[in-house]
Amino acid sequence: MEPKIEWSRTRKNLFFKCPRAWYLRYGYKTNSSRSRAPSFQRPWDLMLRAMKETLLDRLDDLKEGKEWSSLLVEVQLKSSLQSHLDGSVHHVSEQTQNALLKFAQNRFLLLWRTRILQQLQKRRHAQWYVLDRTEPTQYGTRQLYVTPDLAIRIQNRWHLIRFDMQKAPVKAHDESEANAMVFWALNSDGFSAPGESYRLHTVGWRQGFWHCETFQPTSQSIQQSHQLLEHDMKAMQEIAQYGRRNLALLPLAKNKRTCSSCFYRKFCPGGENLELAKKEQAVLELSANSLKTRN
Repeated sequence: MEPKIEWSRTRKNLFFKCPRAWYLRYGYKTNSSRSRAPSFQRPWDLMLRAMKETLLDRLDDLKEGKEWSSLLVEVQLKSSLQSHLDGSVHHVSEQTQNALLKFAQNRFLLLWRTRILQQLQKRRHAQWYVLDRTEPTQYGTRQLYVTPDLAIRIQNRWHLIRFDMQKAPVKAHDESEANAMVFWALNSDGFSAPGESYRLHTVGWRQGFWHCETFQPTSQSIQQSHQLLEHDMKAMQEIAQYGRRNLALLPLAKNKRTCSSCFYRKFCPGGENLELAKKEQAVLELSANSLKTRN
């Protein structure tokens, strides 16, 4: 049974960093095989995940009228961080854990001071929801993980908000990725409206500050987002089909830094020496092409 190709920003980022790792993680497993691999993520990345988890928990409680003290924030961050580190293959010293916790506390404090979160805390908006980004959106024949973290109704307009605990440098496709949140709204009861009527916001940490970018979707930008997703998923489908034919020739990581946080590096020819593995793979490709020519 061939797995369905699903799109998310996490999947896309891994795919373009290392098609082989993407295939091993997502490309050949069936829908009945969703066991989670032990985390080989860097402790820093686990800290970011703990922050996101704590943020959504705090927003859930705020929605129910429960306020968190600064002490509770610290306790929740520490508990979430410890939980993620316990599931990691990395050994993290107590000193490093304490340093990560301090980074998380500082960023979290600044995040909570951002305008949109302060508006929620001060009850400026009556209708808002914390959403589950792990639920896929069915868009045509595709499954997309594009749910925003928050949906807030301000006057007669829905504002869709995504939080990025560590935002990459500005890229040309940022707007197209933000527009993907519209696909969730168009397929969700109670949120459906013309695509151009939404406001899209991404709140992300970049260069020492929390930055909020706002996008106004148009029919053209929504179409461009659709084309981007289709392009990505077509490329993923091709790699998945190629991997089932010959795993040894799947493209390796573009940068050895990707290998350092990869769960599969112990089983990958590029895990120890990426450049050497690429040279060996080139020889295999020449040999495979030669056999095709003879046949």
